[in-house]
Amino acid sequence: MKPTEIINQLLHYAEEREMIRTVVLNGSLVNPNIKSDPYQDVDMTFFATDVASIAQDNSWINAFGDVLIMQMPETADASRHVTFLVQYAEGHRIDLTIRSTDDLLETLETDSLSRVLLDRDGLAGQPFPSERSYRVMRPSAEQYAACWNEFWWVSLYVVKGIKRHQVLYALDHLEIMRNMLRQMMEWNIGYATDFTVNLGKSGDGMREHLPEEIWDMLCATYASAELSALEDTHDRLMSLFFFCAQRVAEQGEFFFPEEEARRVRSACATLWHSND
Repeated sequence: MKPTEIINQLLHYAEEREMIRTVVLNGSLVNPNIKSDPYQDVDMTFFATDVASIAQDNSWINAFGDVLIMQMPETADASRHVTFLVQYAEGHRIDLTIRSTDDLLETLETDSLSRVLLDRDGLAGQPFPSERSYRVMRPSAEQYAACWNEFWWVSLYVVKGIKRHQVLYALDHLEIMRNMLRQMMEWNIGYATDFTVNLGKSGDGMREHLPEEIWDMLCATYASAELSALEDTHDRLMSLFFFCAQRVAEQGEFFFPEEEARRVRSACATLWHSND
């Protein structure tokens, strides 16, 4: 089914139920900067006076085709917030969230990619969808320090894992290091663009803003499961992180603990050559 068909049917479903007071379309379908493709999901939120009653009515699920697989993620309070993630065999997917009407204004403020389709009580207004809440955010000195600390702290775990031939353990901690590196890279791009860009959930948008050689260096940090490859990846991550963190520190006017990085790298080198 096409997204427009799904949206119209869900809207009609909501219009027939008085307890659903507001309907909001979210996500990439309302993002003016996203080019449409066949893989876009329909993300919609119903704001209802009785969340549990609406959630119990599952008649809409099978109306859109053969359900391939679905999830209902746990939420802190199911009486105020229920989510259905439904993947259909034909390829389309619906992410439908049902929230309390009390959460309407806060949710619209939090998610700037929102278009109001139904507003029975005239409370939602007509917010213009934008990427405001998805842009790279300017880091504080505390956030910078936490990212720096986590990267170098975890780097020692990687060496220990490799020395013990614990490949999966080493890979898990390399992933943490890479996440910290990506955060530093995103902050670098943020400074270069005055924090006006959305780089996407997994940071794939970084490619448009990085020199080709830096992008290639990032891609090269995705290692195979061979021990020698893990060593190389560890070294690449430390070098690239140091470079990016130094630039962020300069632009954000943060303290750059260069000596700490030198000492941790020295400790890693000592561990590499221990018990050989």
